[in-house]
Amino acid sequence: MKHLLTLLLISISLQTFAQKIISLEPVKENETIITGESIIYGNFIQRLGFSSGGFPQDIRIVNIETNEIYAFRVKPAYKSAKENIFCSHIKPGKYYILNYWWTQSKWYGGKMYAEPIYKGVDATDRFNEKVSSGELVIEKLERFDFEILSNTINYLGTWHFDKGLVSFTNDKATLDSLITNEFKNIDFKKAEINIPE
Repeated sequence: MKHLLTLLLISISLQTFAQKIISLEPVKENETIITGESIIYGNFIQRLGFSSGGFPQDIRIVNIETNEIYAFRVKPAYKSAKENIFCSHIKPGKYYILNYWWTQSKWYGGKMYAEPIYKGVDATDRFNEKVSSGELVIEKLERFDFEILSNTINYLGTWHFDKGLVSFTNDKATLDSLITNEFKNIDFKKAEINIPE
């Protein structure tokens, strides 16, 4: 019951006080590319294992041209696996990774984090203190970005978010062999390798 109340309060506060966040639709088993859109997929290694509890985890990205914020689920609710596959529909455009949204399970419910993602910066290591002191200057920090062309399948890599400094690797052959049977109408062999950089 506490988890449901916490999630309800989170949902209400996001709708009330924040810019609208558009959820990317996950690709369903028998779907293919929607005309004029594209597909992104990859593997996500989360920060927490069992201590994430039943809370979902999301990545938020920003369309550089429209400034719209999109979110996609990288860890489903009530799933404790350290690694999870994501596969979502997306509009074409240039994007950068905004933040990693996760909740750490606590005895009273959960503690939420919207961790900013920058190249070469560990946001878990006194990030706000470093920004306040001037040690880090937000305007000088670089974001990870990627570009999605229309009507394409895009492999975004393995996202290593298990540590403060995030990184990305190319494990396409391994992932393709795991998901081909689940998404029979998508030819992952034709996917563009589009790892954020």
